Formats: sequence, C-alpha cells, structure tokens
Amino acid sequence: MSPATIDMQCKYSYKECTNLRTYKRDGDLHRLCEYHRNKANALQKVYATKRRQEMRALKRAEMEKKMSQAREPVAKPEIKVEYDLACLLDDDFEPLEVYTDVDGLSDEEYAYLSTFF
Repeated sequence: MSPATIDMQCKYSYKECTNLRTYKRDGDLHRLCEYHRNKANALQKVYATKRRQEMRALKRAEMEKKMSQAREPVAKPEIKVEYDLACLLDDDFEPLEVYTDVDGLSDEEYAYLSTFF
C-alpha cells in the first residue's frame, strides 16, 4: 500500500480496518471510518445516558437524605412584656382639637361619606 492509502485508512486501534476514513464538515479527515464512528458514537451515547442517570440518582439520594434527617424545632424567644391596662380605661381623655368652625356635616357631606363607610 502507498503512504497516501495508509493515511486514508481507518485508525481503529483494536484491530486493523481497511475502510477509508470519513470527512468532517470542514473537509478534514476523521480518525475513523463511517462504521467505527457510528459504533463509537453509539457507545458514547449509552455511556453519557448511563452517567446522567447515575448523577440524577446520586442527587436524588442526597436530597432524600437531607429531607429525612430529623429537624430540631427552633426555639422561639420568649419576650415578656407587661402592659399597664389601666391607661386604656382612663377616663381622662381629652377631645381632639377641631380646627373648623362647623359643628356638623351638611347633608351632602353626610351622603358622600356614607357611600364609603
């Protein structure tokens, strides 16, 4: 065989393959022939799928472990405040200062406010 023919031959490593190497999209040569490329791609696809499943199972197991661990209840701080309720019942309230001369509402004002309250 001529060196050019050997250079075009499939570079499959486990045994000699006399098939011609395939071309890449950019025009360069792949290392393998069509048959061995398809075989390698199929094996790679199976391996990648298996690896993804293993990683998902590992993440799922970690999440289940975290979720199953008993969580200690968080102690709420107890704040004791004493109120002087006597100030609420104090009769010494003074009325609010009114800054208007009008002692009552007109009929229109009363009707307007009654629609909202």
